[in-house]
Amino acid sequence: MISLRDQLSAYFSNHLALPAFNIDSFEIFQAVEAAVIETKLPCIVQLSQNEDKFIEAEKLFLLVKKAQLNNLPIYLNMDHCHDLTRMTNLVKLGFDMVHFDGSSLNYIENLDTASTLIQKLKQINPNIIVEVEFNKINLIENGVSPDSFTKPEQALEFMTLTKADLLAVSIGNLHGVSTTAPEVINLDLFTQIATVLPNNFFTLHGGSGIELSQIKSAINLGIVKININTDLRLAFKKSLLSSITSSSSEKVYDYLQPAIDDVKKVVIEKLINFSN
Repeated sequence: MISLRDQLSAYFSNHLALPAFNIDSFEIFQAVEAAVIETKLPCIVQLSQNEDKFIEAEKLFLLVKKAQLNNLPIYLNMDHCHDLTRMTNLVKLGFDMVHFDGSSLNYIENLDTASTLIQKLKQINPNIIVEVEFNKINLIENGVSPDSFTKPEQALEFMTLTKADLLAVSIGNLHGVSTTAPEVINLDLFTQIATVLPNNFFTLHGGSGIELSQIKSAINLGIVKININTDLRLAFKKSLLSSITSSSSEKVYDYLQPAIDDVKKVVIEKLINFSN
C-alpha cells in the first residue's frame, strides 16, 4: 500500500479527492471498510476529539492497521485536534495524519503554535501529514460568516511558515447539513487561494451539505481531501429508527446490520463521486 503522501499527490495530479469519513462507532467503520473492499478505492477515516472520547483513537488505530494488513487503502487521521500532547502521542503510535485546529487562537498564536508543533511531529515521523486551520469553519446553525473566510495572502504566509501539508479552507463551507438549502461555496475565492499556493493540498470540511457540482468544481481547482460526517450519521439514524420500529428482535445485530448496509451505500457514493 502506498503512503498517504503519495496517495494525496496522485489524487492531486489527477484532480481527484480522498473522502475522509468520521467514525462515530464500530458500525460506521464496518460500513466504510465494506465499501472500500467493494470499490477498491482509497479513503481516510478520522475521529474528532469527542469521537475520540467515545471510541478511543487507539482502538480505531488497531482496526485500520488490520485493514491495511489486508491491503485495504484506508488511512487514519486525528480530526480537529486541539490537544498537542494527544496529537504527539498519536503520531508516535503510527497515525498517518493529524489535523491541528488552532482556529480558536489568534492568528499569530496559531501560526507560532502550528510551526513549533509541525517541526516536532516531523522529527518523530518525517512522513506524517499535518493539516492546519486558521479560519473558523462554522457549524450549520451559526451560518456563513464571510469575515472568517480564508484570505489568500494569509494562506500563503501560514503554509509557507508552518510547512504544513494541508490547509482546511473556509470558503462558505459549514459543519453539518442544512434542511432548507445546500451550502454554496465561494469557488472564486478558492481559485485565488489555489493560485497563490499552486502545489498545495487543500481540505474541504463540511462536505456533506454541498452540492456535487460544486464539489466537483472544487476538486478540479485543487481540493484533495473532503470531510464527510453528517451524511453518515443521518443514514445511520434513519436506518436504525426504521429497524427498531419494524422489528421485534432482541438481537442487536438485527438492528445494526441494516444501518451498516445503508451507511455503506453513502460511502460508496462518495468514493465514486470524488474519485471520478
